[in-house]
This record gives sequence, C-alpha cells and structure tokens, in this order.
Amino acid sequence: MELEVLKKLLESNTERTSNPLGVSERECGKWARDLGIPERGEVLLYTGCLYQMAPQIELFSDLLRRFESIGPSFLDLSMRLYASFLSMGIDISAPIRFMKKKDRYLNILRNIAYALRESGVKFACLREEPYNGVLYHDLGLDELFERQMKRVAEKIREAGAKKVITIDPHSTYMLKYHLAEYIDIEVFHYSEILLKGYEPARKELEATIHDPCYLARWSDSTEQIRELLRKAGVVLREPEFSRKFTGCCGGPIESIFPDLASKIAEKRLEELKSTGASKIIVACPICLLNLKKVSGGLEVLDLAEVIV
Repeated sequence: MELEVLKKLLESNTERTSNPLGVSERECGKWARDLGIPERGEVLLYTGCLYQMAPQIELFSDLLRRFESIGPSFLDLSMRLYASFLSMGIDISAPIRFMKKKDRYLNILRNIAYALRESGVKFACLREEPYNGVLYHDLGLDELFERQMKRVAEKIREAGAKKVITIDPHSTYMLKYHLAEYIDIEVFHYSEILLKGYEPARKELEATIHDPCYLARWSDSTEQIRELLRKAGVVLREPEFSRKFTGCCGGPIESIFPDLASKIAEKRLEELKSTGASKIIVACPICLLNLKKVSGGLEVLDLAEVIV
C-alpha cells in the first residue's frame, strides 16, 4: 500500500513539475541566476537538481520516519497530506529553508561554478533544469524514468551542448549509462575537470573520506576526489570499507524504509568514526544529508566546501 501511494505521489508531482517532489525546473536553475553564466554553449554544467531538492528530501524523509513508527495507515496518510500540500501550491519547504540553511546546498553549487571558472573552463547552465531521474530508476518506475531521460536529453540538445559536466554522482551515472540512447554527449564529473587546471586553497585539515556509491561502485571513479583533497593539503584517513567497497549511507531506500535507512547511516557513521578523524568529507548531496542526520559531534562536509 505504501509503495503504491508513493508511486501515485511521484506520478502526480512529475506530471505537474517533471520532479518527484514537486520542485520546479525554474527553482532548480535559480542558484546560477546572478552568476552571469550563459544559457547555451558546447559545455554544459548540469546539477541534476539534487542539491536544490535537499530541504524537501529531508522534510519528506523525516515525515515518513515519524509516521512509519506509528503504522502503515498513518504512513499512507502522511504521503497523502504531502501530496495535498503540493497540489495546493503550499511551500512546505519554507520553515526548513531557515532551520536547515538551504543556502548551504546552493553555495556548494556556486563553489563548483567558481572553481571551474578559475580553471579556465567556459560553460553554460540551464535556467530551467530538469531532475536527473534517479529515484524513478531506483524504484523501478520505468515509464517515469524513460520520460525523464527524454526530458533531460531535450534540454541538453536545446542548450547546444556536446559535453556535460555533472555535479552529483547520480547525475554522472544517469547521463553516462542511461542517456546514450537519447543523445550523443561526453559526460564528466566536475572533479575530473578540476584536476586538470584548478589549484585549491591549502587547508590544514584531517578528515575521513566517504565514497558515494554511484561514483565508486558504478562509475569506478574514486581517485580524482582524493587527489583534489591532497592538493588542498587535506590529510585523509581511509575507513576500512572504501572505494569500490564503500559502505552505503542508506539514501537509496529512504523513501520506502526510512527507519532502516537511518540504521544503515548509523552503521556507516561508526565505520567512518573508527578512523579517529573528527570530520567526514562526502561528494554527494544524499550522503551529505543522511550522514549529517546521524553525525552527532562529527562535522560532515561536501567536497566543494573543502577545496574551494
């Protein structure tokens, strides 16, 4: 029952905004509004909208977790309430925008744009940016996923792009391995690009690194992140499970089993804490969100917050 209600909610939101949580494409593109970045070009910086969605994701998962402990009927009710608020145009993210400092997520995107500029990279970005479709993929919602891939391809084609620089690991995977049948483009994670010409500010920092699954497991991409951090003077402590054997943050099942997702995050945090470092560095908005929730006294930082 819960999965069926979730599916209906996702379908309803997607129908209205092409986004599973009802975040509009215009909202996803707002982060770059005042940066003077062109809208068309051969190189496109694509965010995938996950950093922009972080407050809504956090609110939705907290809501699910609260009602899951009460029972299935209340979980069903919570999803219906969430859908009703969105359909009425009520901005349920407004309180969390202040409480959870939404600007942090947007500043991560700006940091990456600044770093690319300093590297001499000329790029465009979309003012109305489509979601990367990863939730549809993870839940096996093939029709919604195919529709979203076509939407992403259409937007990239309209921008005149031949090369796409992605920001989050999910977008990297989706565009590299699922977009090829819709459009012919080259796809690079931003860390690959920065390694070629960016000199990060030096910092005296010791931290544990957490590899995101979609980079480490599925894209076989781990070393450029480490090399960037070393160039920034960061002393890295590796957990027992890292690179291709990285532990999961719990994010992939957050929308179905929020309580279990928290337990997985707590387990991963214990693995990261065992290195003795007081800071954790991630390169994924979902990992940032999930590990931050259970972090206790540890500070969880995004890669872009460290190297820029």
